[in-house]
Amino acid sequence: MKIEGYEKRFVAFIDILGFKALINSVESATEESADFKRVKDILDFLHRESVESNGHHDLLVYEHVEDGLVERELGDPRLSYISDCVIISTEGSFDGFKAICNKITKLSVQGASIGIYIRGAVTYGNVYHHGPMLFGTAYQCAYGLEPQAVNPRVILDDVVFDVLKDNVGTFPLHESAIGTDSEGRKYLLNYPFNYISGYVTDWLSFLLRVKSSILYFLNKFDERVSGFGPELKRLDQFCCWKELYGWNLNFDGGDSGVFRKYIWLKDEFNATILKYSWYLEAGETAKKWPGGVQEGPRILPIMWNGTHWGPEKELGHLR
Repeated sequence: MKIEGYEKRFVAFIDILGFKALINSVESATEESADFKRVKDILDFLHRESVESNGHHDLLVYEHVEDGLVERELGDPRLSYISDCVIISTEGSFDGFKAICNKITKLSVQGASIGIYIRGAVTYGNVYHHGPMLFGTAYQCAYGLEPQAVNPRVILDDVVFDVLKDNVGTFPLHESAIGTDSEGRKYLLNYPFNYISGYVTDWLSFLLRVKSSILYFLNKFDERVSGFGPELKRLDQFCCWKELYGWNLNFDGGDSGVFRKYIWLKDEFNATILKYSWYLEAGETAKKWPGGVQEGPRILPIMWNGTHWGPEKELGHLR
């Protein structure tokens, strides 16, 4: 096939989970709500990335030209979106694979910082992706694979590993960036080491912010949790749920289907802090803080406490 602009590329189709519920919440509110700000934040982020990347965690390369140097992104990433659907494509090389992993992870951690999670799939094949024009079998394949991810994650089609077989073991085709589930399905890790969103300045702050988000949704969708009891009100002093999700919190809903997705996120989160416990140990500075962490890790796993979801135990100002 020889059609100008039709090429072999890596393609990701991504769905923003819970978007319909967010829009319903925005439209039912009597004034500008916290959910409106969350929707606006994620769409603003996507718009910036589709026009010109914001520089955060970018993979940049430089070309010599007659007048000097030209800066561009590695792997020629292109991003299109409409409503809750995002399509990313990159050149069909190992640099392109690095670029698509980076773009997806940027979106994933940015969303997780405000309680918005994604699900999607990455494949490789023919696609025409120029400006608003997008079509091709690779796009159709990624779209069809997305529901197979099931949980809030982005899975990798087997064809990716066939194309990049000579690069397996080299980052990001490495266990530090890619996980394997019990069925052998490969997926991009949700919380890669030292990868942060634009809302924080360090990885621990990112993990604490994500932990608060997961705790909120576990308690919101777990049918065993009833009302906004004193334990949850006390926990809210640390999690700041009201500031992020609005002031009319409701923990009486329950939704077993949605709840299972947050159980999966909780397990991924707990596995992450266990894996990097050596990095998360309290240092001498932390031990000197009044009421702060005196020993051990600066963050602990999420667990069921009999009446609600919370930290395994309290760690002073840091949880």
